[in-house]
Order: sequence, then structure tokens, then C-alpha cells
Amino acid sequence: MYCILTSPERKFFCLSEKILYPVAVTKEYRSIIGTPVLHFDDGSLVAIIRDIIVDPDTGKVEAFWVKPMGLPLRHAVLQSQDIVEWKKNVYVKDESAIAEAGDIIRIADILSRKTYVIGNRVTGQSGARYGRVYSADFDTESFYLKNIYAQKSLFGLFPQKKRVFSFDSIIEILPNVVLINDDAAKKEKVIEPNLVEDRPASA
Repeated sequence: MYCILTSPERKFFCLSEKILYPVAVTKEYRSIIGTPVLHFDDGSLVAIIRDIIVDPDTGKVEAFWVKPMGLPLRHAVLQSQDIVEWKKNVYVKDESAIAEAGDIIRIADILSRKTYVIGNRVTGQSGARYGRVYSADFDTESFYLKNIYAQKSLFGLFPQKKRVFSFDSIIEILPNVVLINDDAAKKEKVIEPNLVEDRPASA
């Protein structure tokens, strides 16, 4: 198997038995904040990623909050479907990929539920508490969440052990809690603590 870079699409594909398929790259939430969004043709700066918008029903990152360069938009978003390529930077066809959140029916509906992943509490069916979601990861091909990362803290000051939950272990994402399957929670990875602050969800 080997990978090639196509042109003019500039997408990576892997070749195996004469079949071409895209290579999905996993991105972690905290690492994408501040990522430049560039014009595909000339590389000019279009926007900067500020946060993610996740559909709580499907776990798909449907869009990203962005800070536009030059466009007079108060609540600017970039839909994941409009991303041409994601390597170190994000590439879009042009500035038309940036839009007002309220003008996109699908995004407006998700936002109206006020149900967030980042910053939400994580609780098992039995009532066990695992802290709050401080990060998550997704792949750049499907944009579906793969894992969420939760951490408890003592009095909100002293971080305790972190846990990694696969998205498959999530039963439901509600406005005030991410509900986890108890049996799956017992198998999830525990990470020793370090100083990581919970990041509140964007409104």
C-alpha cells in the first residue's frame, strides 16, 4: 500500500489493489482551536477556527465556529461539508464557505437545542460521575466523533484522573449530561492526572 497526492484536488489517497480511498486524519479538539482556514487556490487567510458545533443526535461535527477575516458576520460558521482539505491548515474553495449560523437551517436547529459536548458533565447509567468533557477527537473524512475525554476535579481546582470514552459508549447527549453505558465505562481507559482545565462550551 502507498499514498499519493492528487492534483488539482490536493487530497491524499492510499492505493491498495488498484482501489483509491481517502486517508482520514484524527484531529483532537484542543489542537484545532486557532487553526487557519485558507483559500484553496491562493492560500490567503479566510478565517480562524474558534470552536466546534456537534449534532448531539449523531455525534457529527457539523460545523465550526470561526473568526472571519474581512466578512462582517457576527456568528460566522464553516460547515464541515465545505472543507476541501484538512492538513496542517484547513482549505476551503473561497469565502463563500463562511456563513452566518442563523442562515443555515441545519446549524440553527442544532444550536437551538443548546446541547453541547465540550464542557458537559459525563455520567454513567448508575449515576457514577466522571467529570466534564474537556476534549474530543474526530476524523477529517466523516467528521464523526471517535472519543470524548472527561476529567473530574476536586473543588474545581485540583484535577483528578482523566478518562477516555469511545463514542460508541455514549447512550445519549442531553443538555446537562452525556450519559455513558456503565458496562462500557468499566472498560474505558483511565489517564493519570495533570493540569488540564475544563473548557466551557461556546454559546
